[in-house]
Amino acid sequence: MKWHHWECLLTFQLFFHKTLVARSDAVLPCYLSPDISTVDLEIKWFREDYRTAVCLYQYGSYNFEKQNPTYSGRAELFPEELPKGNVSLKLKDVRRSDHGKYKCVVESAEHYEDALIDLSIRALGSQPSVSLHSSGGDQTQLLCRSEGWFPEPAVIWTDRDGNDVTSLSNTTVERDSLGLLNVRSYISAKQESNIFSCLLRSALPEPDCGSQLDISKDVFPGPSGWMVCLFLTAAVTMTASALLVIHWRRMDKEERLWESKRNTLVLLKELGAEGSIPHQGRWEESEKRRRKGSP
Repeated sequence: MKWHHWECLLTFQLFFHKTLVARSDAVLPCYLSPDISTVDLEIKWFREDYRTAVCLYQYGSYNFEKQNPTYSGRAELFPEELPKGNVSLKLKDVRRSDHGKYKCVVESAEHYEDALIDLSIRALGSQPSVSLHSSGGDQTQLLCRSEGWFPEPAVIWTDRDGNDVTSLSNTTVERDSLGLLNVRSYISAKQESNIFSCLLRSALPEPDCGSQLDISKDVFPGPSGWMVCLFLTAAVTMTASALLVIHWRRMDKEERLWESKRNTLVLLKELGAEGSIPHQGRWEESEKRRRKGSP
């Protein structure tokens, strides 16, 4: 049997947004040239190390026993295309772990050929959202959140004047069940700069994803409840104390005035008691002389 030359595409790149990741299907193209039937040949798809069998098709049927469980129900060929020499692999439910190199192998008892295909997965995350985040105490923080990235994006914070304030932020990255990255970035908000923008920049040649939050001064935390109560209690106490001092001083002044008057009256009475008889006698004698006309 004469073996026909066959070739396949060497590189295949898949770009998708996170919304397409969970249910999207990827096709890794591989063809024989010229178009000959591959129905009775062995068609094998492996990861580059040959230790992970992605899809095995041998002489008209699938061999699921040697297939890696990770690809169970997700990897298949196009049966209707096999007579045309199309041995492309359909990979369902693409995930981050599918990133890497794959080998397409076509062989018979006499011939063997393979080709390497690079599956490069890039995921653009969701539109960033910026919201207020309470970190406890009197400090206000902003939270910039976006999900479904790969590779990890760069996070850039700017203030109302366009100044880069990224150095003041704290960013955390977590991997989800699909192997994609969820990004959370925090930054402290100050009243004198109440407009913040959060920008996520992908390694892909794609537009940057950004979000902006205009913070009203009303959202900044005021004095806590216990501080207000303490202030009011202190104010009432100080006012009451001042009133008591004024009232005490007034009463003390009045008491001293009455004491002075009482002492004066007592003194007058004492003086009147001591000098009342002599004065009265001299006055009566003078009056008698006046009436008699004597000097």
